[in-house]
Amino acid sequence: MRILAKILLVLLYASAQTTTAEEGLGLRGDPAAIADAKAMVEAMGGVAIWRDLASVHFVHEWDIVNRPDRYLENETLDLTGPRSYVTMESEIYSRTRAYSPEHGYWSVANGEFAWGSDEALANAMERAPYSIYRLARTVARDDNDLEIRFGTVDGRENMPALEFVGQDGDAHGWIIVNARKEPVIWATTQYVYVFGPLARFGNLKVPDWATTSNGLVRYEMVSLTGSNEPPELALFEPPYGDASRPAASRDTMD
Repeated sequence: MRILAKILLVLLYASAQTTTAEEGLGLRGDPAAIADAKAMVEAMGGVAIWRDLASVHFVHEWDIVNRPDRYLENETLDLTGPRSYVTMESEIYSRTRAYSPEHGYWSVANGEFAWGSDEALANAMERAPYSIYRLARTVARDDNDLEIRFGTVDGRENMPALEFVGQDGDAHGWIIVNARKEPVIWATTQYVYVFGPLARFGNLKVPDWATTSNGLVRYEMVSLTGSNEPPELALFEPPYGDASRPAASRDTMD
């Protein structure tokens, strides 16, 4: 029931995104926190740029402490809903992973297809709206479905954080900004990342690198492009169709 509730809340979030901006209700929460969030988006390239973005494509080089290789990750992120498509490649490793409300969570690792667990899908659906890229767009669009207030990140209670609250009334994302209103720490209920300085990619400015709080996982940003068009939904379809999808996952999402 907990997993189902998470997914339903995210689906409500996705369906509400297009209507709340049109209604002009505006972001909810602490005016000072909202002002800081908008200043952060300005530092990341500007409200005018992020407001109209519908998707981003970026390339990361990942370096994980217990792996012998580094690998390149290409990700297409749908900013209009909780959808992601990723390929990860090195000389010894190949993996494709996707998630979406329509087609669930699946992957192909070194040629072997697998459905993700219900928990993996629920976790992806919960954190999806709180990606820094989706948050930047939501703030730029002044969407009423998001509440912003000040809070703290666990272990960093002496540093005020922007706290992003969903329609369920719970906080699911946090960003700590520096004196220049640049994001330096980003957290969800599942991850905490420390960011490097902003780097320019076209008209967008995003952290040039990031590392987990313990330093064991890190990535460098290789490239980033934005688009005002969302990805085709066919991108998120599994290679063998939905027929082999576990019944529990189909019942949850369909």
